[in-house]
Amino acid sequence: MDGVSDAASLGTLVQLAAQIINYVRTVIDAPVQKRKLLAALIQARGLLSTLVELTNEVEDEDWSYTIQSLSNGPIIYTSLEEMILSLKKLKSHLLLAMANDHIRLSKAIRNELHQVQGQLAEATICAQRQYIVSLPKEQELIVNSLSLGNLSDELDGSKVMQMRASAEWFLQHKSFKQWCSANSIPSTLVLTGRPGSGKSLICQVTRFFLKAWHGSPIDVCVAYLGQSLVLSNIVQQIVLERPYLMEHVAAVGVTGGPLSSTDSIDLLSRARRDLKQFYLILDGLDECEGTGRDVVKALLSIEPPLSIMVPGRPSRTLSETLKECALVCIDDAVALRHHLETIQQMLEDDPRIAGYLDHEPQNIAKVAKLIVEQSDGLYIYMKQMVKRLAQAETRSMFERLLRNRSSSLVEIYELMLEDLMHQPAELATLAKRTLKKIKDADGSVSIYELTSALASELTGVASARHLGRDLTDTEISEALHSSCKGFVSASELSRPGVWLHLVHQSARDFLETHGISE
Repeated sequence: MDGVSDAASLGTLVQLAAQIINYVRTVIDAPVQKRKLLAALIQARGLLSTLVELTNEVEDEDWSYTIQSLSNGPIIYTSLEEMILSLKKLKSHLLLAMANDHIRLSKAIRNELHQVQGQLAEATICAQRQYIVSLPKEQELIVNSLSLGNLSDELDGSKVMQMRASAEWFLQHKSFKQWCSANSIPSTLVLTGRPGSGKSLICQVTRFFLKAWHGSPIDVCVAYLGQSLVLSNIVQQIVLERPYLMEHVAAVGVTGGPLSSTDSIDLLSRARRDLKQFYLILDGLDECEGTGRDVVKALLSIEPPLSIMVPGRPSRTLSETLKECALVCIDDAVALRHHLETIQQMLEDDPRIAGYLDHEPQNIAKVAKLIVEQSDGLYIYMKQMVKRLAQAETRSMFERLLRNRSSSLVEIYELMLEDLMHQPAELATLAKRTLKKIKDADGSVSIYELTSALASELTGVASARHLGRDLTDTEISEALHSSCKGFVSASELSRPGVWLHLVHQSARDFLETHGISE
């Protein structure tokens, strides 16, 4: 590529100086020539200033030589192709500047050159890091001593591929896709579920696919932390994952052994600035809540932020610590396929809805799929949407409800609360007391416990029905569940009996806001 040499630039200056001298000697009193003289002086000063700045920008090298050498050298890395395009743009600026001696264009050249230099420096660093695939023996001993945690619990890839079906719904969930997107702002994603609901399995599968999707870029790191929530363990993992980050451990002068929280956060902050993406999965937060809360708060303080995934049982501690974060609930979302079948059956069984859809199975299946997709896995959302469609008095109203996304969760909860409050007084009282017991338990409560705690309320229900006897176990379970109008869900865990829990953490927040569970 043709560049501008020092000789050419200085030659232009000499020509301008000669013009200035000629103007001074011959036309010193001519008004028109005075203006030309002034323009030439300004042009000469600007070109000289620009030349000095350009030379300084490339430190000790000649600036034009630098431009020429960039195009003459061999292209080693494919990532340099973008910079070659920048250089072509730079060449056009140079040619225009040579023709016009334009100050503005000269400054554009300087900016382009500075940008290309930065890109080349970044590419060089990245290329150097690619060669650091392992740590020297001495550094490996230091890193291995940072934590006694077991880092070899990663599932075999073939096993993950066999088990991925059980986590497919989560990998396709809108909140997860937004969380792991390279274009989104790093954030924290909370995954809640009862014991035995498969949180750890989802974490392992997620870890595998994050590493598969982002395995090539050297500036992306995926760390997984199970049970032992120690910041030093995270530092250990990322250095083993990306050995070039050892430079930060060496800079701090770490000699070995578990790191303090302060040193760990300092090293993680340094490493984060080197990484384009940093995914961190904290499995087992609910098993050590005191330490876990402090660890998460410390990690949330790092800038730029990390992409953190926090699975755990639904609890007040979890919701208070991460109340502003995106939430995915396994209990509501894991059975999407079953929900789709259920919603499709509900649409078929409603004569008004089926009529609006011309009793066509294909139309019914399409609407059922739309409802499930809009719900983000929340069954209460699906049920309320079907209920609203069934209330549509005309086909146009029905179609309008389908076109427009259904109400927000808060609006749905308000409709459910209205149903709860307008049922017979004895059932409304039973529902409010049931919700309070479940909220206070901060989790699931067995039917057995509720039967004992709500004996007087259940007696009131039996009296209102004029049974002349106590409610049976089946009638008690039905009364407790149905009176809460969708705010609770029943589940049979590994423990004996039926257990009730709130359908979603957002339901807890709504009930507390409206004073129902006081």
